[in-house]
Amino acid sequence: MNFKPNSNARFVIGVDLGGTNVRAAVVGHDEKIAGQARNPSRAKEGAAAVVEQTALTVREAAADFKLKLEDIGAIGMAVPGHIDTANGVIIWSPNFGEMKDGRFQMFLDVPFTGPISEALGIATYMGNDANIAALGEFRYGAGRHVNDIVMFTLGTGIGSGVVSGGRLIIGATGGAVELGHHAIVADGRQCGCGYFGCLEAYCGTHAILERAQRGIASGRPTKLAEVAGRHGSELTPKLIDDAARAGDRVAIEVFQETGHYLGIGIGNALNIFNPAVVVIGGGIRKAAGLLEYADRSMRSRAVDSMVRACKIVEAELGEDAGVMGAAELAWQQAAAAG
Repeated sequence: MNFKPNSNARFVIGVDLGGTNVRAAVVGHDEKIAGQARNPSRAKEGAAAVVEQTALTVREAAADFKLKLEDIGAIGMAVPGHIDTANGVIIWSPNFGEMKDGRFQMFLDVPFTGPISEALGIATYMGNDANIAALGEFRYGAGRHVNDIVMFTLGTGIGSGVVSGGRLIIGATGGAVELGHHAIVADGRQCGCGYFGCLEAYCGTHAILERAQRGIASGRPTKLAEVAGRHGSELTPKLIDDAARAGDRVAIEVFQETGHYLGIGIGNALNIFNPAVVVIGGGIRKAAGLLEYADRSMRSRAVDSMVRACKIVEAELGEDAGVMGAAELAWQQAAAAG
């Protein structure tokens, strides 16, 4: 059955689907979260289990606000992986799948919005989680006063999204914009994606920890040696940040080098997209001096006139970026149907 959004509804639901949890939030025209729920996503138990958990969480979020399902205009979802937004299909998502014949098989070409709509009787839409987070910051957060933003989310990986001229860029099949996997060093270090020289390979959590471990192994005096376990296994970006703020030279240099490479990626984004704002999300963004080092590096690589027209700012929505961006996707679809 083909479900249509209700353009007259006062509320939509945004869903942020992750490899550990799924969260749903009721969002009204006042741009505030009115009710919400969270449950394990059961990401490794197959598509039926993930659909079941997502539908359950939507129902619980509606119940939290005492909202009837028929009063929901549409559902938007932020989903990790390559998402075919137009057809509601997860083309691939390495965080989701199931065990078959003793091997884990990730989601490949899994219809997803259709089963959710069937389970709830509500028109449902989805997009890549990083893209949807960028949409959230554009509509409700750090980019709400401009029409062109690029967003980087720093964490284990490097997520990204671009809004240009007020429209989210998703590409021909929903796969844009993977700035974490554009090469910033020709034939550089191998990335977790299998390719070489990616921004993520130089600025993701693993790269940050490796830099700290190399600093410890160099024999230079550093507080990091005191907090690291055997082979540096107890190091975290937070511990490195604490040491940097205490004046530890090795820790400071970890974020200087990370900022250097991040600035290359940001500079490339400026030259390609000419944004008014670059939004940096993820917990690592708050590391001592990181954004200052990135800004300095970016300015030496991007076209000067584009640098002057752009600001680097921190994300404002935090963990709400996914559900708020998903809600905005739902609002857009409801408006288009009106």
